[in-house]
Amino acid sequence: MCRLHEFPPGALRRLDTSPPVVVFNVGGWLYAIDDVCTHACGILSEGHFDGTSLECPVHLSRFDVRNGEPLCPPATEPVRTHRVEVSGNEIVVHIDIGRSA
Repeated sequence: MCRLHEFPPGALRRLDTSPPVVVFNVGGWLYAIDDVCTHACGILSEGHFDGTSLECPVHLSRFDVRNGEPLCPPATEPVRTHRVEVSGNEIVVHIDIGRSA
């Protein structure tokens, strides 16, 4: 994805993968979720990120970026999460396309 020093705490980055994924740095911990809202197919990375949660720009559902869980309606289903690791100074996202949320 990128080098660790290029991705400071509070940052997010959308990956144009299939499926699209968005990666977050939450206080030095790295998390990745699908970049599509489970309620209305909104692009989550276009919403407001407040440090641990991301708001869908379509119907304002919020998701915890650490585990993909919905925090408020109208979304009731979690977004799929993906494993992130640091290898040397490189951030690597393991996109599991076969696993559902």
